[in-house]
Amino acid sequence: MDIKIIETIDTDILAKLNKDVQEIHYNIEPDIFKPYSEEKMKELFDELIKDESTSAYVIYYKESIAGYMVLCQYDYEENAFRNKYPAIYIEQICVNEEFKGKGIRKALVDFAKEYAKKLDINRVEMNYWSKNSNSGEFFRSQGFETFNERLTFKI
Repeated sequence: MDIKIIETIDTDILAKLNKDVQEIHYNIEPDIFKPYSEEKMKELFDELIKDESTSAYVIYYKESIAGYMVLCQYDYEENAFRNKYPAIYIEQICVNEEFKGKGIRKALVDFAKEYAKKLDINRVEMNYWSKNSNSGEFFRSQGFETFNERLTFKI
């Protein structure tokens, strides 16, 4: 396979790549999500990658950038309800439309799993909007399972 994943701090690229996923979210929940703005996305990514526990990656298919992923390392603190545990959280994952069906998303998820293993972390977490059923089906096919559900009631 002609796939290569590299870490990046280029927030211009991340902001441009975010367009497809932001438009999906905006179409699903326009009361919550804003329309895509490259400038605003760049500001968001500038803030995200300042955090030492956050890493961004771009994925190349052949010679073209096909998507990106943002990973965060969380160390959940113990409290009255849960034990302390570390996790890698897939903050964002996006594959551009023209590269779907080429194994790009699977390569990104596999990378996140390997990243966690290298850090001796045995949990990779993520979330997706339930109205985006394609994402849900894909992540379940990669071994993810529901561990928490969030519901809403619109008035």
